[in-house]
Amino acid sequence: MPARKKILVLIEWFAPGYKAGGPIQSCINLCIALRDNHDIYVFTTDTDHGEITPYPGVNVNGWFSDERYGVQVYYARKKTLGMKQVLEAVRSVKADFIYLNLLFSPYFVLFPLWLKFTGRIKEQVILCPRGTLYDSAVSLKWFKKKPLLQLMKWMGISHRITFHATNKREENAITRFFPASKIIIADNLPDLMQPGFISCPKNPGYLKCIFIARIVPIKNLLYLLKLLRSVEHSVALTIVGPVEHESYWGDCKKAITELAKRIEIKYEGPVQKDKLAALLQQHHLFILPTTGENFGHAIFEALLSGRPVLMIKPWLDIQEKGAGWAFFKVPGNLLV
Repeated sequence: MPARKKILVLIEWFAPGYKAGGPIQSCINLCIALRDNHDIYVFTTDTDHGEITPYPGVNVNGWFSDERYGVQVYYARKKTLGMKQVLEAVRSVKADFIYLNLLFSPYFVLFPLWLKFTGRIKEQVILCPRGTLYDSAVSLKWFKKKPLLQLMKWMGISHRITFHATNKREENAITRFFPASKIIIADNLPDLMQPGFISCPKNPGYLKCIFIARIVPIKNLLYLLKLLRSVEHSVALTIVGPVEHESYWGDCKKAITELAKRIEIKYEGPVQKDKLAALLQQHHLFILPTTGENFGHAIFEALLSGRPVLMIKPWLDIQEKGAGWAFFKVPGNLLV
């Protein structure tokens, strides 16, 4: 019987983290899918996205077995993390494959790519950009990202690694920046462990909506709040997600103060993954007017919870499949 292959996953945030959104869930689902036939190792940090306080109760700076996901996890102390520790962790595993996530993380992508370029790691490297090469993502802080993309081109990264695209659109985005790359397309895996359907009773003229996403311009919350100005019926909107762009959130809060009293807004802040399904089921409609989404785990989980989805742009043909609505401009009388 052939020996099991080892896969080393490098990602800046992993469970129990949840504030980085989809990339964490994508990696968890990937590990669960591969663990029966591969030995999976995850090298990550001990602190959630945007936080300075480490996760409580996790073992740091050493490998330990995580029985929830069937993987070995190394939580590096974020405050003291350096290149030497990354290199030592990579060499300790002696993996067959090194799997990188996102694109612009100094320790979890850029440094491993430099190690590959300089020949200090021989393992096969797979890089999944997870939407970071879409125009809507590159345009944010482009003055930092474009020089890094030029550096990667100079290093000939496209000839040294394999790219994992999660859909055809991402393949096109990769090819745009790294022509002639070796690209494998494999869809993201959703989390199918969802509770049973629970109905949310609805009264005429009153709609309970929920928005779940990081508070950043790309998720387009401000656009949604401005749309609500023209809604003539009563709407309750629950906003869930961490604030990552303070000035944008300031604009959103200002827009909230300008809404009519019939529009109720409640900000819940970030919510742990295992509590989202129950929160979704307390609402009639999931709304996410995102301008760019690689997969959209929250969208998928809303559908699994039996909640229709309203979006600005099509996602998995939800309208054709009777699962929601996709509009480029949302009529004000839709939300009734």
